[in-house]
Amino acid sequence: MKKIKHTIPDGTQVYWSGLHYDRDNLACPGDEKHYLALARAARGPVLELACGTGRLAIPIKKAGVDITGLDVAAPMLEQARAKAKAAGLRMDFIHGDARKFRLKKKFKLIFIAYNSMQHIHSIEDLESFFASVKAHLAPGGRFAFDVFNPDPRHLSRDSEELIPIGCYDDPEGGGEILINEQYFYDRHLQSTAVVWHYSKKGKKIDSKRLRMRCFFPLELDALLRYNGFKVLAKYGDFNHRPFGPASPKQILVTAPAGRKPGR
Repeated sequence: MKKIKHTIPDGTQVYWSGLHYDRDNLACPGDEKHYLALARAARGPVLELACGTGRLAIPIKKAGVDITGLDVAAPMLEQARAKAKAAGLRMDFIHGDARKFRLKKKFKLIFIAYNSMQHIHSIEDLESFFASVKAHLAPGGRFAFDVFNPDPRHLSRDSEELIPIGCYDDPEGGGEILINEQYFYDRHLQSTAVVWHYSKKGKKIDSKRLRMRCFFPLELDALLRYNGFKVLAKYGDFNHRPFGPASPKQILVTAPAGRKPGR
């Protein structure tokens, strides 16, 4: 496996190659229909934050929606641009940090999918992120995202345990790559620190880190409220079942709450 040094600001390394990322994420969670419906309903420009390799942005563009993608991981954007070009699409993929961005355009929908908001860890970064989103929403605009619903069974896993989580054909040739996961939960920082160990033909070839902040349901509702957003809808999965105790996901559609009278 060719090593490319690249991390996003929280130290995550798994976005080192857009080509490997796409091979490893062929089976995704059924979110395309959800975000495509929101993008069509927006009836205006759409911005996807942490757009990655264009897994969602490209089919949304194919559906006739004016969409821009922004991501901090240059290898992911390289793959997104190559895929858009191969599909005959002219799209803007911007290298930028979702925690603080400034574009000369406002959008009717801004979304960040596939748990990517969990790469934003500190209160200060979250406040900057929400402020950037609000500053780029057109009147009547919506902000949508999805994150995990933390499961205590996963958070208490043995940090020495290696669990096989997937495999994919090496895009550079030479056979199948297997991934085993080692999982740590930091109660102080309320974040998971995952190490993915890659092996091929029984031999370890690399390891990459993944960090993700946990957002507990009531905490997430409070963060949105105190950063000026109201929740319009909250689902527990992409079949739009109501959010509840057993829900694997927190899928939200929000809008700026507006200013309170006298303020």
